[in-house]
Amino acid sequence: MSHKLSIRKTRRLRPILARTYKLPPPPEAQDSFLNQVVMAVLWADAPPAKACQAYARLAEEFVDWNELRVSMTVQAGSVLEACGLAPVKAAALKRILGKVVEELYTFDFEALAARPRENLKSWFTSIEGVPHYIAASVLYWVFQYDRVLVDADIARVVRRLGLAHEAEAEADIEAGLAGVIPAREAHFTYWALRQHALSVCTKEKYDCRTCVLRKECATAERHIAELAAAEREAKKKAKAPQARNAPQAATRAAKAQPKNGAPKARKSAGKKTPSPRGKSKP
Repeated sequence: MSHKLSIRKTRRLRPILARTYKLPPPPEAQDSFLNQVVMAVLWADAPPAKACQAYARLAEEFVDWNELRVSMTVQAGSVLEACGLAPVKAAALKRILGKVVEELYTFDFEALAARPRENLKSWFTSIEGVPHYIAASVLYWVFQYDRVLVDADIARVVRRLGLAHEAEAEADIEAGLAGVIPAREAHFTYWALRQHALSVCTKEKYDCRTCVLRKECATAERHIAELAAAEREAKKKAKAPQARNAPQAATRAAKAQPKNGAPKARKSAGKKTPSPRGKSKP
């Protein structure tokens, strides 16, 4: 069961996220739900120019989207890869098209739009082989989904911020965010938290000292203190060998220095005068 998230804290976080992250522009308008779904899949985490190029190339390569649905995944994947997009989107697109035909016998995405919010979300996020971020792109751009979707990355950020318990499930975190994030800000909040999770608050080797949310983050305060303590300990260890060697170095220096302060003269061995040939030394 989810606990109630702090409204005050989320209000403080929103302007910080807004200054740091910007929602990308929407996909180019299409003349049908089907075309919008295809474009939204390509649009996910991709430069707009490359997504548009990939859409045009797919439209040239296949007679229609049904031909793409029944084609080999590698065929569509090679087209996307040539446009600079991840081939995994080809498999995701085929699975989305395949599921709607399997259930509705046609590409009737308009019928899905009439379903309740949670039913619509479950329909896309439960498709095997479709990454969560691609399902989110379709839900937000095509169906104007108005809740903050939560995946493993976003859940990690929310837990570290102290807005949710460590053991709290993603579904419970999502329900908690629904109670504090206005519907009009859901898409941006999802986008900002996900970008923050991927670029700053990563799963491993994260540095809270550079995080824009550090003043509002429970984990950052603890992590920064741990880093400072580790740095102090490293400095102590670096100085320890010098302190141990200092007396020995002083002793060696004292022995090398003469008592009267003048440098010791080196004794030079006098050269022997060679005796004349044939004569013995006296």
